[in-house]
Amino acid sequence: MFRRRRSIFESFSDLLEELREEVERLSSMLEDYESPMWDASECCLTPLATVRDLGDEYEVTVDLPLVDEGTINVYVEGNDTLKVEAKMREKVKFERWGTVQRFTEFASYRKVIRFPEPVEPTSLRITLKRGILVAKVRKL
Repeated sequence: MFRRRRSIFESFSDLLEELREEVERLSSMLEDYESPMWDASECCLTPLATVRDLGDEYEVTVDLPLVDEGTINVYVEGNDTLKVEAKMREKVKFERWGTVQRFTEFASYRKVIRFPEPVEPTSLRITLKRGILVAKVRKL
């Protein structure tokens, strides 16, 4: 039985396709980091956040300095997106940081995190300690 051997060009083409897919995957992961950390029209800051894959669940840590604890709203939308919204105890102004181009005050936080795998919305557990919010949610 005769079996045709793959040409070097076919192998090279497959490698290029794998590389293209990997670049697309990494680019989509970096989209969050390319956007500004604020929305001046909404007077809203985007807090720093870290997502850890713990195997059977995700752990999301969100930094919320000056947060008004009674206004925090954390929920899973659909089965792949975590949303965190909260108001600040006091407004933060750009001018305090030496930025003089525009006077802007920020009064709230908003963060949207998309998970790479579906999660169980009803499994969401939240803790808050000294402005650090930790949310855990199980994978489906």
